[in-house]
Amino acid sequence: MGQPLLPDNYARQTLERYTGSEISEFGSFILLVNFPRYLEDFAKLHDVPVRTGHWAAAHDRESGVSVINFGVGSPSAGIVTHCLSYLHQARAVLMIGMCGGIDDGLEVGDIVLPTASVRDEGTSQHYIPRDVPAMPHTRINRICNEVVRREKEVRVSSGLMLTTDYRMWEFDREFIDYINRHRIIAIDMEIATIFAVAYALNIPAGAIMLVSDMPLREGGIKGKESMKEVFTRHTETHLRLGLKAVEEFRRRGV
Repeated sequence: MGQPLLPDNYARQTLERYTGSEISEFGSFILLVNFPRYLEDFAKLHDVPVRTGHWAAAHDRESGVSVINFGVGSPSAGIVTHCLSYLHQARAVLMIGMCGGIDDGLEVGDIVLPTASVRDEGTSQHYIPRDVPAMPHTRINRICNEVVRREKEVRVSSGLMLTTDYRMWEFDREFIDYINRHRIIAIDMEIATIFAVAYALNIPAGAIMLVSDMPLREGGIKGKESMKEVFTRHTETHLRLGLKAVEEFRRRGV
């Protein structure tokens, strides 16, 4: 019988199994994504292979960046962030994800930099008390703000998001009233979990979010065709912003 697994080696083994990668392949800066398109574009850009397991990943040794497509939802977000906290070489985690725009001033293709996210999901409560807000790492968030706002063609907003595991909330009037009452500007399914787990386990984390739909507008809920348009028009710029932020992390010694 082998030696009992401890949290650190169990987490690293989980990363290896779920991504089809060796621990030695992971870079110092981790981009978390929800969609294969980002991973495929990154792999083509850097001419590196895509590793597959339950999740998928690509690693570029030269830039020290790894991209992980961990799927969708709070539990998966919690697992990947928890495991990354045991990755010795990891210096920062950045989510480049999609969100539904709530604020009337937003449009599809805009960038949202969350200042915090309401914890309406079930994972973060296992890491921090309910009355502790889910917020990005201060320095990571500041750098992301500076990098993104230098891009003149990009529309940027900052504010309070809401993270929920309630997938069909768009049809719940009471839930929508709650969102409007609390001046939430965008909604997603992972950000609060990533922020909370990263805070609890002491790994710097932030997010650059792309507005993929405006679900409270008539005809604004994303479908198959509108999602294709988002990928075609906006994900290249979104990935580029994430990589620019990482370059700045490295330059400033994050």
